[in-house]
Formats: sequence, C-alpha cells, structure tokens
Amino acid sequence: MKKYLILLLVLALALLSGCGSKDAEAAKLSFAESASIETIQKLNGKTVSLTGYMATLSPLEGDYIYLMNLPFQSCPFCVPNTQQLSNTMAVYAAKGTKFDYTDRPVKITGRMDVGQYSDDYGYEYNYRIVDAKYEIVDLSQVSEEYALYQSLAEDGVIADVNAMFDYLLFTCAWPDYQGQTTDENGIATPYYLYPGDAENVLADTGAGGFATQSSPDYFPGLIKRVRAVDAKRFEDLCEIIADAAELEAYARGQLAQGRYAYDEAADKYTLDEAQDLNDRFYAIYGRFSEWLTKYQL
Repeated sequence: MKKYLILLLVLALALLSGCGSKDAEAAKLSFAESASIETIQKLNGKTVSLTGYMATLSPLEGDYIYLMNLPFQSCPFCVPNTQQLSNTMAVYAAKGTKFDYTDRPVKITGRMDVGQYSDDYGYEYNYRIVDAKYEIVDLSQVSEEYALYQSLAEDGVIADVNAMFDYLLFTCAWPDYQGQTTDENGIATPYYLYPGDAENVLADTGAGGFATQSSPDYFPGLIKRVRAVDAKRFEDLCEIIADAAELEAYARGQLAQGRYAYDEAADKYTLDEAQDLNDRFYAIYGRFSEWLTKYQL
C-alpha cells in the first residue's frame, strides 16, 4: 500500500509538472519577429507566447482580440487603403472561453495557425494565434525606455502619425480612389476621381476630407508633438515624418502641374510617376512599420 501511494504521488507530481511546462515550452515571439513570414511559418502548429495590448476595436463578444505592442490604440494598424493587418496579431480564445477586455498589458499563450483567414471586421491575415489564454503582465518594473514610449502613445500622436499615411497615400494615388453618385432612385454609381475631385477632397473640412492634413503646419505640428515628449529620443520618427512631408509636397506638385493622363476607355486618370510615387510611399511606410516594432514589453 505504501509503495502504491508513493507511485500515485510521483504520477501526480509528473502531471502537475506537465501542466506547468506548457508555457515554459512556448516559443517567445516578439512583434518584430512576427513581421517575418518565414519565422511565422516555422512556428506553425507550435505553442507560442506574445505580450502586448488588446486593441479596443476587439470584438465585444470576446471570441477573439487584436493584440498590439502599442498601448492606448483604438484599432489595429493596417496598411493604408487595404484590409491587411500590420503590427497586429489576431488571437482567438480557446473553445468554451472568452477574452475579457483590459487596457493592461497581457501575455498571450496559444498555438500558431498559418493559413488564409478573414474576420467579422473584414480584416484578412495569413496567420493567427488560436486556442489561446492570457494573463495580466505586471508593469511595476517597466523599463525607462518603454515608459517613455508609453508617454508618446498616451499623447495620441502615434495614432495621428498612422493616420498621416492615409493622407499621404491619397496624395500619391488619388486616381485609384473612388467616389459615387446616387440617382433619384437611390442607385449608387461609383466613379474614379478626376483631378478636380482630388483637389476638392484635399480642401474638404468634413470627415472625408483632408483639409487639416493639407495645411502648411500639419507635418511640422506632428514633429513638434513628438519632440515635446522627448527632444532627442524620437528623432528617428521625426525623420520619417519629415520624409513623408517631402513626398507629400512632391505628390501635390504632380497634381498641381497636371502630371497625369486620362484613359478614356477606363474613364480613369493615371499619374505619370505612379510607380515612383508608390515605391516611395511604401518605402517610408515600411520604415514606420519597423519603428512600431521597436518597443517590446
């Protein structure tokens, strides 16, 4: 009987050890590493852990969340004018469980799942974390550098810089944007923007316009806000904004100078320097995406 009890105790300890080893065996993933599809593919089917913040856009039902390394953000960062997630991980709760929203940092542990997915918001992604659970992370000893970054995020300027790229893309690719007219029967007909339409959007003070962004003090104002948090530590971000301002001026010049042609068959304008503008835009946006992944908990 004594040997039998000892055997049961050994088995119980082994089981407990096995339960506690799941997190220990999880591959620690960072947002910077998650930008590499090669890294993600190697982790397919494996247990991973990732620390970040729940985006407030995460569904109320709690079936899944968007996890970001940025605090105080209202929605996932997306490549402008697309439905592709950027600097964001979609995380699905384990069956029978839900995520309760918190604005505190969390550590997610689950299985990496590679494939083709879309969700209720229309976002599309090639990977996600499934069968996940989370735990609150203690920030009592957060690094000075990360605390400084949180101050920048709290100011809201990070979200505004991200929105800046929506404006910048419009200036670089306005012929690809569409408007619509509605007839007396309520039938909407889409059309591609003409040069005059683009000018109107740039001057529009409404929710769909870019009057604020097209003002002369817009880019200097963003840089001033960044430097107000720290005059030196975020100069790399200020350089990105300055380069965006230079591209915006060039793209606006192309519009003002009539550097475009009309395709009558498609009823659509094309920019003379469309490829160059596209390449320059995504080069700057790529630098910003990399900058976003610098700060990890």
